[in-house]
Amino acid sequence: MKGIFFTELLEMAEREYGSLAVDKIIPFLKVGDHGVFNANMDYPFSQFHELINRLANEVRIAPTDLTKLYGEYLFSRLIIIYRPHFAGNSDIFEFLEKIDYFIHVKLQADFPHQGITGFKTERINHNTFTVSYQSTHDLIDLAIGLFMGCQKFFNEDLTVNAEIKTEFDKEWVYFTLNKSKVLV
Repeated sequence: MKGIFFTELLEMAEREYGSLAVDKIIPFLKVGDHGVFNANMDYPFSQFHELINRLANEVRIAPTDLTKLYGEYLFSRLIIIYRPHFAGNSDIFEFLEKIDYFIHVKLQADFPHQGITGFKTERINHNTFTVSYQSTHDLIDLAIGLFMGCQKFFNEDLTVNAEIKTEFDKEWVYFTLNKSKVLV
């Protein structure tokens, strides 16, 4: 997992929970240099989960909830870092139709990584959309958080359902997104 996920998580933690909370968990991390991560380096996925669990324990929030909050925060950061790529999309589904390109071309250019799998997207109808990807890591809550951030950005209300399926001995995560109404 790229270091940017760690650096952004620690920045969110400091902003939301204070530097004391971050300082309490840093000594227990087995990666990074005392909480300093290189955004372009690869770190074990297990260490990301450990960081989430330690931080969740410190601030007394469920790890799944913290991961979703982080995903929402991360989306807001990606908007700032990659603003031109978010422009010109009229709604959340139009943006998601381009997510594979965004991740595999734009993000790969800044953060090269061999392990990023492709996304499959399908617009079922005006209100329903599916996103699926192959995964060997449990990042469903992070993806749900990213969808939460995306819906805020596009000012749309979504219901997100996640399902894991095994096909040809590979695990796939399927998200079904249903649009209900425009938020006020």
